[in-house]
Amino acid sequence: MKLAAANFSFEVLPLEASLMVCKSLGFEAVDIAGFHERGRCSFQPLEVAANPQKQANILNPLLEKYQLKVTDYFTQFGTAPALHSLNDMDETIRRRNMVLVRGAAEFCKLIGSPGMTILPGIDQVERSLEDNLNVSAEYLRQAIDIAAEFGIEVRFEPHMGSVADTPELALQLIEAVPKLKITLDYAHFILQYIPVERIHALIPHTGHMHVRQAKFGKLQVAHAEGIIDYPDVISRLKVVNYKGALTTEYVCADWFEVNRNDTLYETSVAREMLLPYIQ
Repeated sequence: MKLAAANFSFEVLPLEASLMVCKSLGFEAVDIAGFHERGRCSFQPLEVAANPQKQANILNPLLEKYQLKVTDYFTQFGTAPALHSLNDMDETIRRRNMVLVRGAAEFCKLIGSPGMTILPGIDQVERSLEDNLNVSAEYLRQAIDIAAEFGIEVRFEPHMGSVADTPELALQLIEAVPKLKITLDYAHFILQYIPVERIHALIPHTGHMHVRQAKFGKLQVAHAEGIIDYPDVISRLKVVNYKGALTTEYVCADWFEVNRNDTLYETSVAREMLLPYIQ
């Protein structure tokens, strides 16, 4: 188990500055952003797909300069989860997303990331929930097959507004898609007043983890205000022999008012909180 910082916690900064901050805070590993038209430190999915080697050539010298390893490449294909989603109503967009997955998987291999995180799609109102889950599962299977060509693990992040916005729906996708892993962020469920006992069921299927504090009705709060018992979560991860990363993920965006915290301060506090439990 290792600690990592999300470079997109500092996405107002250019790429090198975001990595320098992560290193300055004491981290030896990072998650890299691949968001569409968002942030100054993000690798654009279209550019990655067009030329993975070119984009890796930008990142790798900086990783070497700051002695950082990559633990995840978090890529999103639209400016919001509902745009260009994995289970989009338009088949052309769904097929294009698989081209982006291929580019992301090759990029991961080139930068030394063991896995990539994608979003599972949304609950499209034009379909039933069952049909939405089935379409998402179909394209998650395709994504896994593509990524496997490069030795990369595919992880999906269940989140508010997604087709898997509860632990039980996330488990349905896991059961439908062999080898699929979860990027687990307790905060997305705490936001919805879902008790932690239900969230714990996802731990055996976790390939990556985001760490930040939350409380009922709030996706992100200061560490001192949160209700997630991370020492207990870490003990549960150890039981299942979790070998992945714990990535601090304080972000600043309008989405669910996660622009109310100092990401620099909270990232540092989260690191200090986690350190005694993983050594």
